[in-house]
Amino acid sequence: MATIEKRKQTDTGNTYYRVRVRIQGFPERQKTFKRLTDAKLWAQQTEVAIRRGEATNVVATTKGKTLSEVIARYRREVLPHKAVTSQRVAESYLKHWDAVLGGYALSYITPDLISDELGKLAAAGDMRRKPGGNGSAAPRPKSRKTLKLYRDMLGVLLKNAKSWGWATQNPIEGVNPIRNIRDERTRFLSDEERVRLLAACRASSNDCLFTIVVFALSTGARKSEILGLALADVNLQRSTAVFRDTKNGDTRATPLPRHLRGLLVEKMSKVNALYDSLPHEAPTRWLFPRADGLQPIDIRTAWERAREEAGLVDFRFHDLRHSTASYLAMKGASLMEIAEVLGHRTLQMVRRYAHLSESHVKGLVDNLSEDLFETSEAEHKPAADLETNEARAP
Repeated sequence: MATIEKRKQTDTGNTYYRVRVRIQGFPERQKTFKRLTDAKLWAQQTEVAIRRGEATNVVATTKGKTLSEVIARYRREVLPHKAVTSQRVAESYLKHWDAVLGGYALSYITPDLISDELGKLAAAGDMRRKPGGNGSAAPRPKSRKTLKLYRDMLGVLLKNAKSWGWATQNPIEGVNPIRNIRDERTRFLSDEERVRLLAACRASSNDCLFTIVVFALSTGARKSEILGLALADVNLQRSTAVFRDTKNGDTRATPLPRHLRGLLVEKMSKVNALYDSLPHEAPTRWLFPRADGLQPIDIRTAWERAREEAGLVDFRFHDLRHSTASYLAMKGASLMEIAEVLGHRTLQMVRRYAHLSESHVKGLVDNLSEDLFETSEAEHKPAADLETNEARAP
């Protein structure tokens, strides 16, 4: 129902009318007017517009269930079963949808409302990235991939609400899908860049940075996987490390090459000495701990400084993983082998490196061509030509 309150401004004494429209399952709407007739008209039109939405969903439960309740149940029952890194990523999307649509009952969440919110999200730009050049203060636009992730998260929430019996339909189905996303990065270090980066990391005041970067380049592991390693996860005798906090939730083992093992021997000795000297017993002995030993070290500042000193442009820590995959491809590794090293379940993510192994594939095709055709041509050559060639041979 709508209520209209007559009020006066304290400074000017002018009269105005504040309209408040309250309907169960829908966020409260407020607006002020100078004239009472305008206030009554707006209240009537707003009530009619809101109530029209009731016809889109006849389930009584949806009138009382809001998106905030869906998000709360998702956090309680679904999110804990995902990998830790996936939980952190999902939380940013959940917070956004809770803020902009959390107060809406499910019956009032329509495809048009979702499309409008996605449009606002795109217009807001990516506030995490630095503004563009030419002194412009405007943020860079959000990528289509980012918008797709926001849309997909909302779709998952509404799909769960439907499976829980809280809704009869999923309005995300009426929102145009975001397709044709081609923003795959294949940025990898050249030989010169690699030398400069390793030199900058070795000179860093952070004594963990060099070993961490070498670890990433040698194994293709993600930063979260490396920093999540405990001392117990590393077995130097078997030359393996076990990643337990992976993006897809799987536990994965990776071989440790000889040069990395040499660095880890010294590092693990220092880390054990650190934990032995602490006045308290740490619940986990991290491979790369911070000073108090309670959590893994934060290398963001040290990494950014080393990257700047190395003169690297448009290069992120995750690109070390791309570098490893690219080096493997150029060495002739198959896509299946690259996927196994990186821990991908399918080949879809590693197809971006296929073009880097062109020389290797070309060699295979050339060898096949020689076996199939040149031998065949020699067998069908006229005997006279063969005798002439044999006579010319030294």
